[in-house]
Amino acid sequence: MNRRRFLQSAGAGLAAATLTPAAARAQAPAIDTRLPDVVVIGAGAFGAWTALALREAGARVTLVDAYGPGNSRATSGDETRQIRLGYGDREAYSRWAAEAMTRWRVREAEFGRRLMYPTGRLQLASSWTPAFEATTRVLGELGAAIERLSPGEIRARWPQIDPVGMEVGLFEPGAAILRARESLMLVADAFERKGGQMLMARGVPGGTAGRRLTDLATASGSRVAGGVFVFACGPWLRTLFPDVLGTTIETPRREVFLFGPPPGDPRFSWPHLPVFSEATYYGFPDFDHRGVKVCPVGGVIEMDPDRDERIVTPHYVRRAHEYLARRFPAMLGQPVIETRVCQLENTADEHFVIDRHPEFDNVWLAGGGSGHGFKHGPVLGEYIGNRAIGRPTDPAYDTLFAGVRS
Repeated sequence: MNRRRFLQSAGAGLAAATLTPAAARAQAPAIDTRLPDVVVIGAGAFGAWTALALREAGARVTLVDAYGPGNSRATSGDETRQIRLGYGDREAYSRWAAEAMTRWRVREAEFGRRLMYPTGRLQLASSWTPAFEATTRVLGELGAAIERLSPGEIRARWPQIDPVGMEVGLFEPGAAILRARESLMLVADAFERKGGQMLMARGVPGGTAGRRLTDLATASGSRVAGGVFVFACGPWLRTLFPDVLGTTIETPRREVFLFGPPPGDPRFSWPHLPVFSEATYYGFPDFDHRGVKVCPVGGVIEMDPDRDERIVTPHYVRRAHEYLARRFPAMLGQPVIETRVCQLENTADEHFVIDRHPEFDNVWLAGGGSGHGFKHGPVLGEYIGNRAIGRPTDPAYDTLFAGVRS
């Protein structure tokens, strides 16, 4: 039985136990001496949310990151990400995303900062696809709005979009933009405010005692002891554990372009334009006056997150310009005003990897967030934290996320 079938047969429920109450705790919880001390390595979407959830549960937690929360090398270090429910037939992720939306709103109230901005998401295709059919079915079962649009309906709703070459659009009204880098900094701030310890250091597995890791070794020579270790270090994960992850995780390079809209023209800015995607491109409306975001998809060039320079190439500059002119004719000739080069952190099947290290009973590996892990942060952190301290979780998800070699 493959992971997808197992998940479907198990009912795709959410994690059985929760670390946090419905409303996030504003104060620092007392240390629960029944829980192990936890060291979380990586302050990205997986690690920062895990550290916060564990601290709110009463664990003593140290969060270690080489460059700091929201840094430009991190996979989740950009300004914006999207949150949406559509995942084709992968109902597990749709359910988690729906729960994550609720939790993002709770955190907005706690942090006193708006982080989620509704835009809707428009997917374009040359024909109605099985993935569109599955998304429509799953979102219908979840009670979420989803609309099938013709080219004429797309033009009527968004005259600034030319759907030339596309025969159908799938629109998810509930999708939204998330503030990415700022969110991670707020999560890290909340973690420290509630009694967590943040350490800027590059860490690698240190000493061992039988089937247990005893500490984390840092580049400065210091050691960080713990009872449980969660390595959630994104594109660095596979280099730390090549024997058990092998080629499970890849880190392909992506180039992102921000185009300046015409002066005085609000049609391409939030909230007048949805997040958009098609086979080999995706993008966001102009948000925070930074420009219309366009990312040409494709290519398998591997990115070294430490050493590679983040400079865009003429090939992708040309692709981005050509796409913009075709899909948004009024943007023809508008300049690139900002660029980013980042890496994804993909698994072959785009499932997360959240699994115990086969040689250490107290080491957990969490990664494979790809381009869709960020939105799940509040739910992911709770789930990873539960597994790390031995609390029950849904066995269907446990099977879905098993990706470490024995």
